Amino acid sequence: MATFFINDKLAARAKDETALIVHPHAQRTGGNTIRRLVLARVYGPDRVYSRMYKKNPVIWKDVTDAELAGIRAFADHFDFRENKVTRPLLPIAVLRHPLYRAVSLYHFVKRKKKHKDNTLAASNDLETFYALASEKNPRYYRNLQCRRICNVEDARVALETLDAKFLGVGFTENLHDFVGALGGLLGWPATDVRDAEPDAQRYESEVTPAFRERVLADNAEDLVLYETMRGGPPYTLPMRTPREEARTLVNRAKQWAKRVMEKK
Repeated sequence: MATFFINDKLAARAKDETALIVHPHAQRTGGNTIRRLVLARVYGPDRVYSRMYKKNPVIWKDVTDAELAGIRAFADHFDFRENKVTRPLLPIAVLRHPLYRAVSLYHFVKRKKKHKDNTLAASNDLETFYALASEKNPRYYRNLQCRRICNVEDARVALETLDAKFLGVGFTENLHDFVGALGGLLGWPATDVRDAEPDAQRYESEVTPAFRERVLADNAEDLVLYETMRGGPPYTLPMRTPREEARTLVNRAKQWAKRVMEKK
């Protein structure tokens, strides 16, 4: 089982100090750790572009080189896509098994009083909350990890994007190894990031067969992406149905159309 992925095709770019590290963070995957305990410590909060360090930041799709002058890393909640930035990019991603991301989201939302779904979480058990919340806001609870990487809910397109554009991929349970590998490429000082307790050990007792079935069906693309990257090289998808492959063709067309519209 792989604990991280480094894209050899982009490794040389890591030596370019003008390159912008980009982390499109899917909630409850470890993005806060990457931003706060890694990027901000290495470069300083003033060189990390994030809503946590800057009031009213420009969102990724609209940000420009001028806005990012002096910035070394961009880390926030957004779907990665082409924009007006002309600097070399070094995107990185962190993946988590979608079943355990769903459980973690429930506890997070229940804990955060200001979250828009807090009342729903506080007044329902895990299964009921997920059923209601995912229907209310599917973009937040379903296949978010694929969309963060490629702006569509499609594992094949996400894998193609990782191969073509991302420097590396880590996993929530193994951030220590991922940060160490990135640090070696980017010349970081030793950065101590502890691995989280294994998700199955933490959450399996809360998962019923019905909950597992529903979450994995809702997050089928995220599951395929996670399992493919976890499996290590050659990072190939399992056999897919003609209907699934047709959907990928449609999603590629959607990506192209979005790029055309955003350049106008």
